[in-house]
Amino acid sequence: MTKLGEKGVSEGRRQRHRQHGFTLAETLVGLAVVALFGAAAFATSSRLLLTLKGEKESTVATTALQERKESLRGTAFNSIANANYIQTNIFTNPTGSEGPLGSLSETVTVDAYPTPTGSPTVLLRNSTYPSCQIVSSNSNLSYLPPTTSNTQLRVDVVLTWTSANGRTRTRQFSEIFSFPGNIGK
Repeated sequence: MTKLGEKGVSEGRRQRHRQHGFTLAETLVGLAVVALFGAAAFATSSRLLLTLKGEKESTVATTALQERKESLRGTAFNSIANANYIQTNIFTNPTGSEGPLGSLSETVTVDAYPTPTGSPTVLLRNSTYPSCQIVSSNSNLSYLPPTTSNTQLRVDVVLTWTSANGRTRTRQFSEIFSFPGNIGK
């Protein structure tokens, strides 16, 4: 009976020990669950930060386009039609807000509206031409005959850049300017 009693005591100790601790298998399962949740949280926050950076870039591009639009609105109609004028006075310098945009390229197209001439004025500013390059120029835009059908110019400004996630992104605006409706004289 003594042996049986000793066995009973030893079994009782094991049961008390199990009640106060975890087995190795339970601990490993718990660690695996915590690691999975941690990895999921990290992936979610990384994706969120990338999305926020993309939205910041979109906002910056929209602001840069708005700055260009305001510069053009304050310019006389004949000056907008003149490639040298808009190159020198508007598009040579970067806007104040475009700094965060990587590999920025700005393309400006000016043509008659509503009937295009087929040979628009095109300007390009990018890392190759940081101070704006006239790609093509239509000097006849400055001398459009004053009829109701050709006293308007369409200006398209397109910004293209490489986003934080490596994607090429684009924002643009198109604006119609009429003679003599501009603020600038």
